[in-house]
Amino acid sequence: PNMLSNGVRNQPQRNVEFVPNGHAPPPSFFSKLFSFFGGYYPRRRTRYEPLRRLKDTPDSPAAIHDNFVYVSQGGYFFSAYESPSTSSKLFNWFAQYMEGSLFDWQLGDLMPSCTAGDVRFTYSVQDPAVVSVLGQLGGSEGEAVRIAPRTMNGIGDKAAATIGLVHAGRSGPRAMLEAEDSASKTQAHVIRALMFLWSVPASRLLGVGCGRELGESSFTSQLEGSLGMFLTLLGTIWLVVWGSGSIGGSSGGTESYGMLETSMIFFLGGVLGWMAHKSAVRKAGGGSWNAIWCRVAKWANVPPEWRVEDSYVPPPVKVEGGARSKLS
Repeated sequence: PNMLSNGVRNQPQRNVEFVPNGHAPPPSFFSKLFSFFGGYYPRRRTRYEPLRRLKDTPDSPAAIHDNFVYVSQGGYFFSAYESPSTSSKLFNWFAQYMEGSLFDWQLGDLMPSCTAGDVRFTYSVQDPAVVSVLGQLGGSEGEAVRIAPRTMNGIGDKAAATIGLVHAGRSGPRAMLEAEDSASKTQAHVIRALMFLWSVPASRLLGVGCGRELGESSFTSQLEGSLGMFLTLLGTIWLVVWGSGSIGGSSGGTESYGMLETSMIFFLGGVLGWMAHKSAVRKAGGGSWNAIWCRVAKWANVPPEWRVEDSYVPPPVKVEGGARSKLS
């Protein structure tokens, strides 16, 4: 089961619906109409199972304790919410009476539908005709063969790793590993792109706290601040993933892989952050935690009285000591 925790790669999910004899129902009127006029109607991806497989459902714990039933429409299992006490029902009716909806009947109220508190769920499966598995034999139980992830011992200070892959179709070990590597790189690139977008407002907040206005600075300063924040955050994640050995070498069994990369990322992030701090527009009043809060509150459109900053208050007007007003 742990090999299937991430699903079967290259195999989409499809819903399961239980119908009499397991035969798909006839196509609807609209699907026939589209086919008649030469239109494209998507092929059904639902998997239909015989309804007799649910013969033990009334005796299941879900049906006995939570009143779950199979409603057949869309493959849903449904449990209607029941108020636990009479007082809560009376309170609900009283609330409906106060808001004027107690006697507000509509046509939709005559049809069964979900209300607040109801629970329903469906099943979905991945059922490819052929799968390719990369792992190791973990024993057998009768005619069934159990396949478990293969544990590969680390060499030197490298940590041990496990490999357990399940792909749809026929694939060799090399192709499966290349597919996993490509998917991992794509996921990493997407996450890094999101991290960079997050680094733009984060760098401006940090600049406000340090007495700088990156939003009013040049594009070069803004880019330096964003890249500095992004590289520092990326280096921190690498440090957490690879352990302290990525900076100071192997210690405590951690890997020293990535030592040079992590050190360079932190160095570049610090240099770019320092350059942005030196070239950015200075903020009146200096930086503080209150300035950061005021900027966040301003972006969130919080009322002005909640985000009063010292730099927003105009300085007092100096009055000369000898000047006096005369009343006529």
